[in-house]
Amino acid sequence: MVKIAVEEPFTSVKEALQKRGYEAEMLDDKTEAMDYDCVVVRDKEDLTDFHMNVPLVEAKGRTLEEIVDEVEERLVRIGKIPAPPSSGGITGSSFLKGAATGAIVGAAAGLLLTPKSGKEMQAVVKEKTSDTKEKLGGVTEKAKGTVGQVKEKTSGVTDKAKGTLGQAKEKTSGVTSTVKEKVKGPVDNLKAKRQEMQETKELKKQEKVVKQEAKAEEKAQKEHEKAEKQAEKEIKKAEKEASKDKGSIEVVELGDADVTTNASGGATIVSTEANKNNKK
Repeated sequence: MVKIAVEEPFTSVKEALQKRGYEAEMLDDKTEAMDYDCVVVRDKEDLTDFHMNVPLVEAKGRTLEEIVDEVEERLVRIGKIPAPPSSGGITGSSFLKGAATGAIVGAAAGLLLTPKSGKEMQAVVKEKTSDTKEKLGGVTEKAKGTVGQVKEKTSGVTDKAKGTLGQAKEKTSGVTSTVKEKVKGPVDNLKAKRQEMQETKELKKQEKVVKQEAKAEEKAQKEHEKAEKQAEKEIKKAEKEASKDKGSIEVVELGDADVTTNASGGATIVSTEANKNNKK
């Protein structure tokens, strides 16, 4: 298992690396840094006195995610873990280029820490750089071929998917038309029945209104007949009363009259004009 040392106080870095499946431990003694595959330090300058080939990842001024990503990138460069598959729009070619470039820088840094003369150092760096460029060219070509194959396969899958989608649309269109034809007949029948029911309902409503009007007219006729009978009854009663009064009392208009009483208490009514004539 890959062993990673983390300098104090970055316990959160250690926990994050452990969650990724690495064996991460806190670094108590800097002299033990050589026993690990990668070391996370506060500042690289703290280990300038130690000449080591162990990859160092500086944590100062960086986020937890940035630190963990660089640790994994360094482990890929030294071959401790496999390169991750391309994702998020980053192709395998660009990742390999970055890894190769990091290898060049790491190799140059290791050579610079080794005591050599200036000319020897330049020759070694030049040789290593040339070899790395050749390897990078081969890797790039291989990556391009792989990407091309992936694109061809993807294109074929896309065309096949388009054809399947077209067939599905045709089948769906045919099924939809058939369903519409089957449903149209019952729907038309339902509309016709609904129209018929509406007309029947309206007819019943009109019949009800006519019946109510006929009933009101009949009632008015009965009231009229009743009133006529009552009037006839009153007329007959009045005629009867008038006939009775006519047979017993005769009313005579006398104008001015004098009333005299006799000894027996009877009363005699004599016209004033007649009374004057008698006195003459």
